Amino acid sequence: MEIRRHRLTLDASSPFGTPPGSGTLFGHLCWAKRWRDGAEALRAWLRRLPHEPFLISDLLPADHLPKPLLALAPTESAAASDAKALKRRRYVSLEAWRTLRSAVSAEALAQALRSAKGDPPLFASARSPHNRIDRRSGKTPEAGGGGLWFADELWPTQRGDHAGPIAADLYVQTTLPAREVEALLADIGAWGFGRDASLGRGRFRVEGSEPAGWLADAPTGAGTLRMLSLSQGVISQNMREARWQRFVLFGKVGRPMMAAGRRPWKLPVVLAEAGATFLPDGAGPFGAWLTGLHQDDDPTDPIGHNAFHLAIPYTEAA
Repeated sequence: MEIRRHRLTLDASSPFGTPPGSGTLFGHLCWAKRWRDGAEALRAWLRRLPHEPFLISDLLPADHLPKPLLALAPTESAAASDAKALKRRRYVSLEAWRTLRSAVSAEALAQALRSAKGDPPLFASARSPHNRIDRRSGKTPEAGGGGLWFADELWPTQRGDHAGPIAADLYVQTTLPAREVEALLADIGAWGFGRDASLGRGRFRVEGSEPAGWLADAPTGAGTLRMLSLSQGVISQNMREARWQRFVLFGKVGRPMMAAGRRPWKLPVVLAEAGATFLPDGAGPFGAWLTGLHQDDDPTDPIGHNAFHLAIPYTEAA
């Protein structure tokens, strides 16, 4: 089967209740495929995943990639007045990465981040107030502050010219045709993604896609060949000398599974955040398709999680 790499452009049209990480996006793609092609088509696709992985990135600001985790910078760089600000940065521009990728170093990356003057504002975090309802009385509880609680939401940042929200990029590597991937994502965008989708959260539009064969292009510079992950995934044995930041995912099953009687929560999974870097041992895939993640799992129809990495090569300077 031919492996295809694509970059898709998405425009968020409502706040998101759930951060659009790679594994959660893939879970929604699975439900979209089930509704579009049927349960058996989905099962057949999932059975192929360990040997024919669907690689997907986190949702990223347009024309940006996750900031790579590099070796510790020299003392002089670490003592710079803006060191803490640079450490908090999450993204590097695609233009800067194409310049850096043949000889990436902490100093060169820091200079590129200084030139950018800040991360692109894809989402702005906001707290939304909610009230707890006593099911016996149908009213809010009088004790304990009336049952008031808050949930974090991600609101899409608008362009300065009032032309709509700032666009986002999503990268995929798959044997599926681009049109099928676009159609599945369009279904998710119409239904809503993540928490409170029934209340209008997580809506987006797919504005188009383009081939992204450059994701696999090998750099030409001298140095150590390493990989940069664009996804949230597990660290597998073929990812040597990995540098990564821990993220614990508390996932949930889809609403149809809950309606069938399964408990909503999956078991927690420790993942590496996007931006992890590693020395590849072989051609991949890197990461894994995880199973055994639910107390009510059925061995004949297991619940899984896509913890593969969509990783791109670069050369790290000595």
